[in-house]
Amino acid sequence: MSCTIKNLLMQARNSYKRFLEVNKSSYLKLQMCGTEEEMREVAGRICRNYLHGAWKTVDPKELDFKRISGGLSNFLYYVALPDDTSKWGSYQRRESSPEETDSENLETRTTKKVVRTYSISSLEEPRKVLLRIYGQVHGERAMDAIVTESVIFTLLSERRLGPRLHGVFSGGRIEEYIPARPLLTKELADPSLSMKIAEKMAAIHSMEVPLNKEPNWLWKTMYKWLKIVKDERLSGATQGKNVEEERIIKHLKNTDLEKEIEWMKKFLAQVDSPSVFCHNDMQEGNILLIEDTPQPAAEDDVSAVFVQSFDSDERLSRQNSQKETYDGFEECNTSDTVLSHISDWGEPKLVLIDFEYCAYNYRGFDIANHFQEWAFDYTNPEHPFYFENQDFTPSLEQKEIFIREYLKHYQSGCSSAPDKAEASLDDVNKLLDEVEAFALASHLFWALWSIVNASKSQIPFGYWEYALARLDTYLRLKQEVIKKDKYGLPQKRKICEVDI
Repeated sequence: MSCTIKNLLMQARNSYKRFLEVNKSSYLKLQMCGTEEEMREVAGRICRNYLHGAWKTVDPKELDFKRISGGLSNFLYYVALPDDTSKWGSYQRRESSPEETDSENLETRTTKKVVRTYSISSLEEPRKVLLRIYGQVHGERAMDAIVTESVIFTLLSERRLGPRLHGVFSGGRIEEYIPARPLLTKELADPSLSMKIAEKMAAIHSMEVPLNKEPNWLWKTMYKWLKIVKDERLSGATQGKNVEEERIIKHLKNTDLEKEIEWMKKFLAQVDSPSVFCHNDMQEGNILLIEDTPQPAAEDDVSAVFVQSFDSDERLSRQNSQKETYDGFEECNTSDTVLSHISDWGEPKLVLIDFEYCAYNYRGFDIANHFQEWAFDYTNPEHPFYFENQDFTPSLEQKEIFIREYLKHYQSGCSSAPDKAEASLDDVNKLLDEVEAFALASHLFWALWSIVNASKSQIPFGYWEYALARLDTYLRLKQEVIKKDKYGLPQKRKICEVDI
């Protein structure tokens, strides 16, 4: 790491510490330690300092204020101006203007500050915003993650790929509020939506982001989780809450996870998949559909029409809060970032959220991981709180549609040529090879993730069951690879001209 970056990180940490010292009382109130009235007052003061127009004069008691989520890493609040514009007041601005100072000598003039009153309703300001307050931050890596997140968020905002950034301060930021709903699992197979998702993924992969370009994130994360699994989760003292959990834990202990990672690493080393900036968790809960005429949210359900947002220590980055991170990521922790490409009239309007796993990674992993999510529905209201049906994974034809659309937009995004040329058959088959190979990595990755969270998370989810499901699928796919390699069979059916 260069001295310049180190200095920037040190400055950010010092700034954050100073913020805590000076604003500790107000900060704690917004960390769910104050009454609603106190939190509303603090939120109103922050918005007044960083926003213009009516935000300067409106009484905080008149603001529409609701909590979206709260945990250890981020506290999110919906803040909006009152619908009744008469409560906005008037906005006074001081301007420099030549005024007469001597009524007897009209030639003698001086510049004075003149106060002019403007109608608030004539000014352009956001009427609804998302206020993000950083939670407890422990250790240098956690602070580095916040700095990295801020950099990524700012880049997305400047490039009009993310929500507008209205204000940033040491303890958090003010973001654009976007009403939308997450997709349903079955909607992933809708051709029009799948093609738009492919377009969004291509846009992400085409980005140049100031992070380490080497695809080390996958292996670093898996080995980090493996250590936790071996030292804590599957140690000799681990016990299940019931007979089924005991059975699953015993099965998992009988699998040499370290050996599996080593085998997979060698296998994937033979696959030529480029390193690109990846989302790494593009499942239905992280893909939002913007509603043309969004309905107002219920009094206690703002999150239903906005980004479902969760925190890195108390988060389930799955639809209806199903996935949770462990200890954050040092590469990037851009949680809840919205990547927004508004589509043309008549086409689906999608935004992508939750960039907590973002990092440079193999493109084959990002696409393969998305395809595997077609088989998992996280809306089951009863234990284990998800449904699995491997028959719902995309067919060869569905993969071809996605891959062709992806390559069309990725190639145009990486080229100065404005035309979106159709991908060649060889390009389609090459990417299909990458995707099929990295499907194994997706399953083993989330199996480890689920074991890590099985004993730690307080959120109701069948972590042990989910870990076993992903591990069993990984082992099945591995045996298919070994069998085909042993008998010299092709690894998969290729797409040919007849399929087109």
